[in-house]
Amino acid sequence: MAGLEPAGDAVSFPVTLQSSWALLLLLLVPLLWWIAGRTGAHVSRRHLLAATALRSLALVMLALALARPQWNSGAGDVSVVYALDVSRSIPAGYLESALKWIGAADREAAPAQSRYLAFADQPRLVEGADGLAKVPVAQEAAPGVLDQSQTNLERALDEALLGLDRDGVKRLVLMTDGNQTAGDVWRVLPRLKAAGVRVYPVPAKPRDDGDAWVDGIEVPGGLRAQEPVKVAVRVYAPRAMPAKVRLRHGPAIAGSRVVRLKPGLNRIVFEAQLGQPGLATLSAELQAQGDGSVENNVVRQSAWVGSRARVLYVEGQPSSAGYLRDALAAQGIQVTVAPAAELPGQAAGLSAYDAILLSDVPAKALSAPQMQAIQAYVRDQGGGLVFTSGENVFGEKGYSDSALESALPVRFRAQEKRKDLALVVVLDRSYSMKGRKMELAKEATRAALDLLEEQHEFAVVTFDSQTYVSVPLEKVRSKRKAEDQISRIQASGQTNIYPALGITYRLLQKSRSRNKHVILLSDGDTHPADFEGLLKRMTTDKIVVSTVAVGDGADRELMTNIARWGNGRSYSTVGAESLPQIFVEETQRAVRANLGEEPFRPVVKHRMAAFEGVDIEQAPPLKGFVASQARESAEVLLATPSESPVLARWQYGLGKVVVFTSDVKNRWASQWLEWPGYGRLWAQVTRGVMRRESGEQLDFRVDREGTEAVVTLSALTPDGRFRGDLSPRVRMVAADGTASILDLPRTGAGTYQLRVPIRAGARPARFELMASPGIGRAAISQAGPREIFYARSDEYRAFPPNMDLLRTLAEQTGGKVAPEIADVFDRQGDESRRSRPLWPWLALLGLLLYLGDIFVRRSPWAWRRFGS
Repeated sequence: MAGLEPAGDAVSFPVTLQSSWALLLLLLVPLLWWIAGRTGAHVSRRHLLAATALRSLALVMLALALARPQWNSGAGDVSVVYALDVSRSIPAGYLESALKWIGAADREAAPAQSRYLAFADQPRLVEGADGLAKVPVAQEAAPGVLDQSQTNLERALDEALLGLDRDGVKRLVLMTDGNQTAGDVWRVLPRLKAAGVRVYPVPAKPRDDGDAWVDGIEVPGGLRAQEPVKVAVRVYAPRAMPAKVRLRHGPAIAGSRVVRLKPGLNRIVFEAQLGQPGLATLSAELQAQGDGSVENNVVRQSAWVGSRARVLYVEGQPSSAGYLRDALAAQGIQVTVAPAAELPGQAAGLSAYDAILLSDVPAKALSAPQMQAIQAYVRDQGGGLVFTSGENVFGEKGYSDSALESALPVRFRAQEKRKDLALVVVLDRSYSMKGRKMELAKEATRAALDLLEEQHEFAVVTFDSQTYVSVPLEKVRSKRKAEDQISRIQASGQTNIYPALGITYRLLQKSRSRNKHVILLSDGDTHPADFEGLLKRMTTDKIVVSTVAVGDGADRELMTNIARWGNGRSYSTVGAESLPQIFVEETQRAVRANLGEEPFRPVVKHRMAAFEGVDIEQAPPLKGFVASQARESAEVLLATPSESPVLARWQYGLGKVVVFTSDVKNRWASQWLEWPGYGRLWAQVTRGVMRRESGEQLDFRVDREGTEAVVTLSALTPDGRFRGDLSPRVRMVAADGTASILDLPRTGAGTYQLRVPIRAGARPARFELMASPGIGRAAISQAGPREIFYARSDEYRAFPPNMDLLRTLAEQTGGKVAPEIADVFDRQGDESRRSRPLWPWLALLGLLLYLGDIFVRRSPWAWRRFGS
């Protein structure tokens, strides 16, 4: 409605116009006067002015009448609709109390208009509050009665909106539990707000019949034959009670658990294995002590099971292939073991596999075309790659700068050692290092010495409050002598790092080695000094300083800064047990040795789905790894205590890649082979990188929402782009056996969706994707049919009231949940409006003025008689 009326129902101006465009006729008034001034009629000036004025006023009245003005007056009249839910989920006691509440509200508030509405699957307006109790209802659909097996809030609110006085203060009292099983209440909410209706929900309590039921079965997508899968059964209980929950796969029992249900929704998880590809039917059964009804204790769910996962396993040491092969096979993965020489040189030759697993394969065993084929298989075909290291991975150059390395989330360095290196270990020997900490520090120093060769230089500088050169800087010719000198180091005194670094600097200035490296270990605070200035001078002379902070009392900020100023690495550990490994790894970095063969426990940096059900923190130690550097976009999941990647992953093109820098067989991972989590971990890691089956580029799903089946098809091209060129069709076989062909309209980018009404029945409704242009039979066979089991309406489940829905309705419309009678009829500034049309009076006045104009123009004798 256009005009002078402001937005909303509040009246701030008494007159409104229904068709303001008619006011454009007022532009003709100046034209009438212009014509009158140029008329050739022989009449007096007063005669002409009177006639033109009457005609102008007549035109003004006509324009105003066509604009249909209304006279608005404010009032306080309240129009209320009481909407009462009479569906199966509402207890009889609530209906009685609701009728009493309605009667009291009408007596106390005396609204100008009251309407009464009962609803279940559909609404019905009745005469008087007494009529609510007389509305015919039934447990199933029947002519002339309300079907209690459904609750359609959308239709109820729409009907209530029609029952309200358009010009009154609008109030809607909604008496329900808010559990809609049909329709969508949010579709009617904008209309309620636009009409200025305030909704006041009065929540109904659930039926108290002690009924427990199976709410549903959760099955993950992308299932594969013989693959262990977690299936969750949702069970609702009105109170705590013992129960037995059984999961079946077809007629066979897949799992059975005795549980104690807690009040509300319970989630019981089973681990099942679906043996054969195709459409599988799962059913959940409940036996609960004190259950009030057994009709809703069985739920069935269909799931499409794809073909068994296939993996190509290439092992550098074929005699060791059995460990991982058998572990994966036990987890339902079909493994083909092949030597590196049989890998195809083109990506098409790998397309039969869902993932490739390379284990300890020397780089020289793969040709450039084979590496390029693996790269293209991952990047362009979406294949998965698991790359595990081993002692044979690196030859002269290893995988550095190869096509295969470019697909990995880490970078490997070529295998070579520096010919000259001066390594100085600066060791804290203060009193706090006494005991096992000191012994482990000396063991770590000896381990570092053991990695050096004769051409390298080595020294040990120790410090407390004073500085000592415990092992002079010289060529590593007699390691035994140096080891004896290290053994004699004793802990005493306080901590003073700066002088020790100064003496170390002077020692290394005298060295002719081009590579100079310092490992500084301390467990305590030290005196303040110009560490930054000293370290900058050392780095100017190309001396690298790395630090190891051990214990709770170490000044980690200072140690980190020393490493940063010294262009080195900073390590931190609470216990001293990891010191030998840290020293070994740092020394290996110094001499550029890629292999680390000291036992260590991987540190969890980030958790992933592959760790589910695996106690990775308690995994046995690994006996070695290959040093690498993670790429910027890679995610490091496991690392060594010195932060070198152990397990890392990333997305590469369309595929996924995981790198494990240790091995998976009986050398570095020998203790893992006996670990219960070994097979499960590697099966889950492998499944995490597997590509989706080609049919899954058409993601076909059927879900039930209330009384509707929601059929959805998501379509992608092989390179991951949305497909909008399809005209998909679905064949539906309803529970009663009737079949129909349905078109799926496009609803979004690459998405086609349709909602189909379904009715409860003993048989499932079946949906099958049909062949059409762009959808071949091969893709359909992979997508598979879907079935929806809808044995009984959700109305028979005693859910608690949906307070979120009721609260949102009240908040969005300005109402209140669980109101008092006074709350409903409090006008809160709202005013009703009484409108009187003014156009008939204006039209009549315009007609009289027009007749007056005619009379004046047709009676010139009157003007002459009066001397005009």
